[in-house]
Amino acid sequence: MNRTSIVSILFAASLFATAAFAAPLDKIQFIKVSPQESKAVIRTADGKMQVIKAGDTVVENITVKEIVPGRIILEERTSNGLETLIVRVDGGKTRIERLRRQADKGPMLVAPASGTPVSK
Repeated sequence: MNRTSIVSILFAASLFATAAFAAPLDKIQFIKVSPQESKAVIRTADGKMQVIKAGDTVVENITVKEIVPGRIILEERTSNGLETLIVRVDGGKTRIERLRRQADKGPMLVAPASGTPVSK
């Protein structure tokens, strides 16, 4: 297989993975954020308007954690653990960012040197 084919396959796989991660929220439209009341208005997949607040479930496995000026903080339960989603509502535009938690990397293990030191 040549390099172009491999790159094309990897690119297509990454697009598929992105679409799979975005699937639960792609049918939800975030209309307005009211940080004073800690509530937001969304349009669900069936076209109904709904007011949400912290603790509410938006779609399966995704709950509202916090509503602050211009953002809705969501938390999704995945097979890899909890992921944080930040929905930024700026005018009529909505942008969704996904933050994954990664395990802390432990200290690098080093074996003691044996033998005589090498001189330069």
